[in-house]
Amino acid sequence: MTIEKLQNIVLQALEFGQNGKTKACNEHLRLIYSSLQANPLLLWESSQVSQLGKSIILMLHLDLIDDEEKNIGLTLLAYLFLSKGIQNEEKMPETDICELFRIRKDRIILLKSFDDFFVDSLQEIYFANEKPANREAYNEQRKAVLSRVPLMQFSDIFDIEQDYPNLRDDEFLLETANYIEMEDEITSDNLREANLLHKTLFKYELQRLKEGKMNY
Repeated sequence: MTIEKLQNIVLQALEFGQNGKTKACNEHLRLIYSSLQANPLLLWESSQVSQLGKSIILMLHLDLIDDEEKNIGLTLLAYLFLSKGIQNEEKMPETDICELFRIRKDRIILLKSFDDFFVDSLQEIYFANEKPANREAYNEQRKAVLSRVPLMQFSDIFDIEQDYPNLRDDEFLLETANYIEMEDEITSDNLREANLLHKTLFKYELQRLKEGKMNY
């Protein structure tokens, strides 16, 4: 499949999804899924890489693939594509803050909707040199890293606030921010840790993808 063809399929899938045309949307999402299996990095350098990430969120919400391990892999792929889209926008001579808003919101949606799908990877990152001695220690590690995911969401919310102090009155973002602030005390150290986690997770998952270790 060519880059141009996949880009068109992605945009059509998102349009069908937005208009509630589930059957047509699913057909296009299956084509996208087949393309990902053949070459997951086909749109890596495309300006539409974040749209590919958004289409994967649609796959996950529509339960296109009935396999939890593959859905975990798809979630991490979506994370990579959305993060790459954010990086691309931030490198532009003139940043499109509307586009950055969209991509960051999509990444927050992904992190909030599928937070437990990030636990394995974050545990590998956080506790790389600290193997759990028993089941209790293993569960404590997982609980610890799961508690960092809301902070990763909030770091994106914080970045959006730099351009839109009222979060564009977006109900989802306002509710998410309020909930996180009620549960956690947000400090500058928390934000620094969350930003570092975003960078580390991106590098970690991209390396796993290139080494063929990601199951999707």
